[in-house]
Amino acid sequence: MSTQVDILNSEGQASGSVELPDDLFAIEVSEYALYRAVVAYEANQRQGTASVKTRSEIARTGKKHHRQKGTGWARRGSMRSPLVRGGGVAFGPQPRSYYEKLPKSLKRLALRSALTVKGSGDQIKVIEDFDFPEPSTKSFGKILDACGLMGQRLLFITAENAPMLVKSSRNLPRVNTTHLGSLGTYDLLRADVVLFTHQAFDKFVETHRQEG
Repeated sequence: MSTQVDILNSEGQASGSVELPDDLFAIEVSEYALYRAVVAYEANQRQGTASVKTRSEIARTGKKHHRQKGTGWARRGSMRSPLVRGGGVAFGPQPRSYYEKLPKSLKRLALRSALTVKGSGDQIKVIEDFDFPEPSTKSFGKILDACGLMGQRLLFITAENAPMLVKSSRNLPRVNTTHLGSLGTYDLLRADVVLFTHQAFDKFVETHRQEG
């Protein structure tokens, strides 16, 4: 039987309810899919700019440091050698991409698994659509406080990019605002509470049911 979730208004009162579809919010959780999604996300955050100079890139004389025989020292032929302090680095890091792309089916499975985890813990909330004509951290904070969500690690999800809501929430600690186009498994798992706007919730359910 599908779970019912109240739709909250800006005063924190229930103004209706929505149903969490079992095929999106009550599937068999795939820990493998969650693992792959988190690893891919963290890999894709890496800049990949670590770099050192090889012996061919060191700006140093190429003159032989000492004679070949008779000193008892290693037979190095250049001050650029990795054997010398200040010389090049052998097999050191070079700029590279760590980008990892997941199959669409695995991404969907991970997203639904994360939503199932949150749904089973009563961590999914829905609120009536709202927006501000200009950024207002105070107004956003009042709404969260009225809903009993202030202080929790919150993921607030809108249907479309909402610049005023993003600017209003970014100074609130532990609040992350995103839209459906940027919604990912990592952000869902990291949040204590997932708060959808009503429009975002309906659009999410419709879109993902069409995908199958």
